[in-house]
Amino acid sequence: VREREREHEAMADIPPPASSSHQPFGAETDETQIGMEIELEPLLPLQQLQPHMIVAGNPFLASEYESSNSSLDVSASSRVLAYLYISHVLSRWGDRMWDFSVGLFLITVWRDSLLLTSLYGLVEATSVVLMGVLVGQWVDKSSRLKVIQVSLGVQNGSVAVAAVALVVLLLLPDSMKGGSKVFIFLVILVNALGGIATLAGLATNISVERDWVVVIADRRPLGFLTRMNAVMRRIDLSCKLLAPVLVGLIMSSVSVLAAAILIAVWNVISVGFEYWLLYSVYSAIPALHERQELEPPVVEIQENSKRVKEEESVLGQDDIRPHSDAVYYENTLSSQGNASKDQGLIPCFLKKVLSLPVIDGWRVYIRQEMVIAAFAHAMLYLTVLSFGPLMTATLKWQGVPAYVLGLARGVSALIGICATVVYPALHSHLQTVRTGLWSVSLQWAFLLFCVASVWIHNMKAASALLMSGVAASRLGLWMFDLAVTQLMQESVPEAERGIVGGVQSSLQSFFEMVPYIIGMLIPHPKDFGKLVLVSYASVAMALILYSIQVYHIRGHLFHMEKLFRRSL
Repeated sequence: VREREREHEAMADIPPPASSSHQPFGAETDETQIGMEIELEPLLPLQQLQPHMIVAGNPFLASEYESSNSSLDVSASSRVLAYLYISHVLSRWGDRMWDFSVGLFLITVWRDSLLLTSLYGLVEATSVVLMGVLVGQWVDKSSRLKVIQVSLGVQNGSVAVAAVALVVLLLLPDSMKGGSKVFIFLVILVNALGGIATLAGLATNISVERDWVVVIADRRPLGFLTRMNAVMRRIDLSCKLLAPVLVGLIMSSVSVLAAAILIAVWNVISVGFEYWLLYSVYSAIPALHERQELEPPVVEIQENSKRVKEEESVLGQDDIRPHSDAVYYENTLSSQGNASKDQGLIPCFLKKVLSLPVIDGWRVYIRQEMVIAAFAHAMLYLTVLSFGPLMTATLKWQGVPAYVLGLARGVSALIGICATVVYPALHSHLQTVRTGLWSVSLQWAFLLFCVASVWIHNMKAASALLMSGVAASRLGLWMFDLAVTQLMQESVPEAERGIVGGVQSSLQSFFEMVPYIIGMLIPHPKDFGKLVLVSYASVAMALILYSIQVYHIRGHLFHMEKLFRRSL
């Protein structure tokens, strides 16, 4: 018996034969088994061994086994991934057409005034700041299919009706614009529907990009989630580049009215295709049908924690590994136990305030392991160093031709798309945490050109330096975006992905509003350099915060011994 056990352990390190028709190793003939007095458990062939059976003896073999099975799953589910990507194309194309054109529609309705455009942007950003947390909570509490049904219907329906309202506004005679009741009603309707569409789109994005993608990538080979995120971001940036081109061509060659009609028709037709594609994905992935409970059994927590510790000790990589929800729940249960001792010290009204959905959402967000990295990512939205309205208007005031602005914006988008190609390759060498550190450092370095442009008195040279720095910095920006997104996907418990995503979106929208407020306080284009410095300081602060997160995870920022070894 001992000899057979030793032989079986020795064979555990040998790959299984190509053919599955061989006899199980250690099996005896009937004649041998008849004379045995000790009953032995039959030994299974390696092909039939489950990963949990092998982990105790050889965790590396279990990892290889899971990877090979995952490869088969990937090839079998290529159609599901194609459906997911096509639905994302339809969704983002419609979003980018609307985002680009709504400001042009409003300035066409009321010429020589940015009031309507500014009002719409303010309503859109404020709606996310105030309601983003509640949207995230609703996503967590609802079934995944219901979230998609409601969010797609509300978003596409709101944009379609808003586009029809803009068609009516464009057809109104000039005598009715500015003060008539119909004009005021339609303007309010467009702004209200725009805010509703933004919240519905937020629900869709949180559900698909922060939840569905993680579930689909679960138990896949290492790097699968990285590639999925890169493809989704590449689709988004490609739509951001190409959709405005189509709308602009229609506005220039046909009419602004035709572009508004196109957007209304697109949203009515595409919603059916988007839902069918996502429903096909939902039906093909059984894991999407269930939601993880907020508080799993204690036994499951202990087993999962033990498994994670075993995997981490075996892998031994110098980087963060995907975190199990069990670790989080252990901390939660422990903190709840400690907090229960102090319940009598907290006033009743304070309890009620802290239990409000918005406050509770922020409490959930703050206790996340990657909260510092997420906050650093949100700080990058406090910037005018992008080809947005403020920087574009300033460059136009400096005398930069419109075609140059369009070309620079296109180059910037192309560099962003390149970042989604470079990220998986860089991630395979550095892993997620270090890739994020290198990326945000790269962005900070390229933006030094923008800072230098502030002190250059030649308008053309300053403008060229500003546009070059912003365009080049997109490489670091979008790689950092992918890195932080993956860190949050891997560390946030499944039951809290919605609320954490809602708080993150609210925080980003708040920081996005700050430059516009500063722009109202410093309105003259000649003072744009002050906004550039504020934006650069925000990026520098993001770099510092993320470095703190990296040090907290790894215990160091760089391998000093390797640096000294190379220098010697």
